[in-house]
Amino acid sequence: MKIVKANAGALTNFEVLDFLNSRGASKDTTRVIAPIARSEYKVYDYLVETAASTQTRESINKFADKCKDFKLAKAEILNIINLRPSSIVELLPRTWMIEKSTLMGY
Repeated sequence: MKIVKANAGALTNFEVLDFLNSRGASKDTTRVIAPIARSEYKVYDYLVETAASTQTRESINKFADKCKDFKLAKAEILNIINLRPSSIVELLPRTWMIEKSTLMGY
């Protein structure tokens, strides 16, 4: 693997999970294609339990395109994608978090 552009931008949890999957990370540690560090397994184990495991590249791109109408910062869109609410109960606190970060200038 060759780094084309270092620090090109932040990644979504889906992109990190996709990368780990491409290296062979799975619940079955015998299927590893490339050497994977213990910390990468911990990240993989966490991400498969989050919304990232059910997202697709197409759904993320579609969502990001729809967000352009709301003039959100890239970091805000990334937060929404990574913390995607899975129920109506989770929606209000996450909306408040975005509003607060916008007011504080983050």
